[in-house]
This record gives sequence, structure tokens and C-alpha cells, in this order.
Amino acid sequence: MLEGPRVLRFLVFTTKKHLFSAAVLASVLLVSGCANPNRVETFKSPVTGVFYTVETFHGVGLASDYTRVYAHLERNGASKKILVLDGDNLTVAKIIWNNPHESTFCLQGGITNIFRNEVTLIVGDSPEASETIYSHLQEHCEAASESMTSE
Repeated sequence: MLEGPRVLRFLVFTTKKHLFSAAVLASVLLVSGCANPNRVETFKSPVTGVFYTVETFHGVGLASDYTRVYAHLERNGASKKILVLDGDNLTVAKIIWNNPHESTFCLQGGITNIFRNEVTLIVGDSPEASETIYSHLQEHCEAASESMTSE
């Protein structure tokens, strides 16, 4: 039978090591973005097969909310998705399509971490299998602006 202070120290050390490993793994999974979004809104463009999704994650990482906006192209059974905007506590109030290939994101606060003002989505080899979208950021857009609503 194992007894004594030496064995007790070994058991305590082993238990602490496993608890620490479990805590580190849980933290990495939480911050790494493995979670599904709590809310997804879709904003269709005037061009068939082109749309944005606004994905909101509640309580991810150190921020209370985290938002990602992706541009999508779906054509001939193929699809492509590119990250356009993401940030902490970011609220995308609406997306205005200025023309078929240019949009404005109306923001109501938050911190922008990544923003791409131009994305080219390619789903094939022909010129018809690609679309380029230009994006702009604007805070507190006027209510009179015409926008595409989410579905």
C-alpha cells in the first residue's frame, strides 16, 4: 500500500496538472471561435447569388458580443465566402446597396478589427463566375437612405 507525504504530494501535483490542462483547453475552445453564431442575418444584393451574412456571437472571448460579416457568391452549384468585417460589440444596423457592386455598412458603434473594402468572390474559371464588391463603413446612417432589409 502506498502511504506517506511523498505519495500525497504526487497525487496533489497530478490532480493540479490535469485541472490546469482542462482549464487551458476550455479557454482555447471558447476563444478560438468554435462556437456557432447566436444570430445570422442575410442581406441580399441586387445581383443574383450575391449576399452578405451578419453573424453575431454573444459572450465570446473578452468582449460581450462579436460580429462577423461575410460576402457570399453562389453560382452553378458552387459557393465562396469571404470575411469582410469583424469586430467587438459591433452593431451593423443595415446594409445599403449603392449599386449592384457597391455597399455601405451602417454601424451603430463597436470596435472594428478587420475591414476589407474590396472583395472578389470567384467560384469558377469563367468571368461570369466571379463578382467584385466594394464596401464602405459609415456610422449613424440617415434613416432616409434606402436599404436592403434582412431576411
